[in-house]
Amino acid sequence: MKTFLLVRRRVARHTAFTIPELLVAMTILSMLLLMLAGMIDQVQKAWTYSESRVSQFREARVAFDIMAKNLSQASLNSYWDYRYETQKSVQVPKSYRRTADLQFLVVDGEKVLGKNAPTQMLFFQAPLGFSRKYPSMNNLLNGRGYFVYFGDDTNFKPSIIKSVPKFRYRLMEFRPTTEDNMIYQDSKPMRDKGEDPAFSEWFKLGLDPTNSKTNTHPLADNIVALVVTPRDTIEEKGQDTSSKIAPSYEFDSSNHVVSDFRSQVPPLVRLTLVAIDETSAIRLENGSTMPSVVDASMFSNSKNYLSDIENLKQKLSDQRLNFKVFSSLVAIRSSKWSAFSGDENN
Repeated sequence: MKTFLLVRRRVARHTAFTIPELLVAMTILSMLLLMLAGMIDQVQKAWTYSESRVSQFREARVAFDIMAKNLSQASLNSYWDYRYETQKSVQVPKSYRRTADLQFLVVDGEKVLGKNAPTQMLFFQAPLGFSRKYPSMNNLLNGRGYFVYFGDDTNFKPSIIKSVPKFRYRLMEFRPTTEDNMIYQDSKPMRDKGEDPAFSEWFKLGLDPTNSKTNTHPLADNIVALVVTPRDTIEEKGQDTSSKIAPSYEFDSSNHVVSDFRSQVPPLVRLTLVAIDETSAIRLENGSTMPSVVDASMFSNSKNYLSDIENLKQKLSDQRLNFKVFSSLVAIRSSKWSAFSGDENN
């Protein structure tokens, strides 16, 4: 019996931990826990950063898809009519011409809204059915426009929210209701005189985002550039990227510089959107002062489209800004492309 007890005591003595051993084990465990906590913190930060980037660019992607979908429905509803000339104070038919009461317009933003609209503005008419009086009529004609504008968000926040105005580049959508569409009123005086319709004011009604009664609203924040390139051919790798129908990007269907392209929508439009994330926007922020992102020399000649895009990417990279470029060639379904304008004598 004594021998058995001695054996048990020896075993117990050998299986116990000493205080130094416990201290070493606790130190190692503490170090492992600290390393694990650090790893979890890094993973959480990386996840939050990635999620914020994905969320920010998701908003830009949704806005880009909306713009492309609506653009594909653009229409002019072209028709053939007489071209008149004055003979002895009387308007007499001279020839046939292709004409339209609607308008498709790509214009330099600075010409319309000043330096706060640094790239192209796109305006068109489409059967989008946006109306307050007739919500069930989905094919009503609407004016629609898209452009990038730098400004604050005062007019786009609920009145109950009191906060400091946030100045950002934004992709804006011009969206008047059908009952506010001025396209026919704008052209009526010219048509009454037997002259070609002149469309110059319909897209300006409520266009200014700083006006409290504006017809524009932001689709996405932190969009620094919108490049719109009307084209008549598909781009191929290695080919010249210049647009034959809009070499300077500008396109006006009601008074195009080349008569063959009047009263027609372009069959293809290259849309390019450049977005930055919120962290980058905060880094650029300087109160109400607009940060320089797109140089004045960029996107003035479609021949330099690729080099301008690369220069813009490099400029953003040099400032350590996170960005994403969205680009797509949109086909306009109503395009009835024909080189014959009908301006020849018959």
